[in-house]
Amino acid sequence: MFFFRRQNAKPAPRPSRAPFFALPKRRPPVQLTPSHQHDQLPFLRRSRFSALPHFRAYEDEPENLSLFIAILYVVDLFGIFPFVTLPALLVKLGYFGILLVLSIIFLQIYTSFLLSQCWTMAELLDPSIQQKRNYPYAALAELAYGPYVSLLVSVLLDLSIFAMAVPSVVMAAENLEAVVLRMSAGQYNFSYCYWAIIVGLVICPLMWLGSPKHMRGLAIIAVCVMIVIVALLWFCLFAAPAIGTPFEGISLELPGFLTVLNSYSILAFQFDIHPVLLTLQIDMKKKSQVSWAALSGIAITCSVAIFGSIIAAYKFGSMIADNLLQTLPTSVPFYVMLILMALQLCFSVTVASSAMFLQIENYFKLPESLSFKRMLIRSSVLALEVLVAEFVPSFDALMDVVGGTITGPLVFILPPLLYRRIRRMERVHQRIAAEASYGSLPLDLNYDPVELEMEPLLVTAPPVSPRGCWIRLVRLLHRLECDVSCTMGVLLFGLLATFLSTYLNIFSLPNLFTNNSPCLSNLTKHF
Repeated sequence: MFFFRRQNAKPAPRPSRAPFFALPKRRPPVQLTPSHQHDQLPFLRRSRFSALPHFRAYEDEPENLSLFIAILYVVDLFGIFPFVTLPALLVKLGYFGILLVLSIIFLQIYTSFLLSQCWTMAELLDPSIQQKRNYPYAALAELAYGPYVSLLVSVLLDLSIFAMAVPSVVMAAENLEAVVLRMSAGQYNFSYCYWAIIVGLVICPLMWLGSPKHMRGLAIIAVCVMIVIVALLWFCLFAAPAIGTPFEGISLELPGFLTVLNSYSILAFQFDIHPVLLTLQIDMKKKSQVSWAALSGIAITCSVAIFGSIIAAYKFGSMIADNLLQTLPTSVPFYVMLILMALQLCFSVTVASSAMFLQIENYFKLPESLSFKRMLIRSSVLALEVLVAEFVPSFDALMDVVGGTITGPLVFILPPLLYRRIRRMERVHQRIAAEASYGSLPLDLNYDPVELEMEPLLVTAPPVSPRGCWIRLVRLLHRLECDVSCTMGVLLFGLLATFLSTYLNIFSLPNLFTNNSPCLSNLTKHF
């Protein structure tokens, strides 16, 4: 009775004998990943399936950044400030300046490595920290020291990014004003106050982009513009007539203490990438490569800036102005370079401000997609930056305050503190995990594989030979926990430098606005 033929059963389809290129192509399945966004699949109704988890198509999400693109971001973050202000700084410091510049850059690279390692360890300790990707620096501080330190880090981070954007707007406006003034031989001057507003209008639509992974094309264009700027700058330097003898006025004597402290603040301002470093690391395909991106970007920018500074010192000696552009003669390549510099500063401000805007948008719980609220918030912050730029006398007026007082803690104090605390937490976590895994079994928690590997090497190597001395030195550094000792040295340096810079800035604040901005002078004339 169970063996009967179904009357309405359809016969199985026979395989097609048509060639493969005549068959209809199958569309590849769309990969879906969970998301906190409110995007639904086309066949789901929000009213009926509101309780289901929300998904979005994988193709809609931008790809993460490669190492090459991350290097371009780092180069773009530095902008043109090292090329313009570093020559006069090295001339003031003499031959000691190169040593100081290399020391500050080495510390910047080392602390960026510590900060990236902190995020890697934090992801292993608390995987839920990945949900705090919009404010990674503050999330690390909250994990290590609690909410109050996290709030302090958030304030310092926002102040640093905001204050670093103001000199960029000021310098871009000054460059455009210089183009009009020099081309007309001083007969016509379009005020800097209006150029600052125009620069803000150019930056405004660029600010509406999201995180660094949404700015991949912007970073590529910015670096291409940077290459043209460097080529034009070197052309102008080689074509400029020399003033006096080569390296005239550069002494071998050690500079004064206040000069060194002022130079430290400017260098900390120019080579600072820490506010955006973690945001860049989160958007990378291989997060462990962010240290190589920082190292490569800093090395490229520093080498190009030092080479240009040596050429400028050879040509002009001690006659270099604080802004190298004021020393160069007028020419058509010089005008093109000024315009491109203003454009590159707009790109640099856009990339550098992404970490601050992501943190603000997370506070207001805005989605990652483009929305009217995002446009309103970012445009309002940019308008405030332009307003502050209208009342700043010059672009280098804020470098000492920002570099010494605000940037110093984010670069030289917080990374060593966070690294030491999170590494201690990692050891405690490993100990608890080992005890929970082995239970009551006798377990040597002081087991060190490095020590066990070195013991047979020490036995076979002669104690007086170079190999034996090297192995003993490596074992000594391992026992002393060299990385922890280095972090303590950097921490002490950061505390001392920040304290002295802040103390000096307190007394120099009245001189900051001695020479009023032309916009402020024009405003006071009407009232």
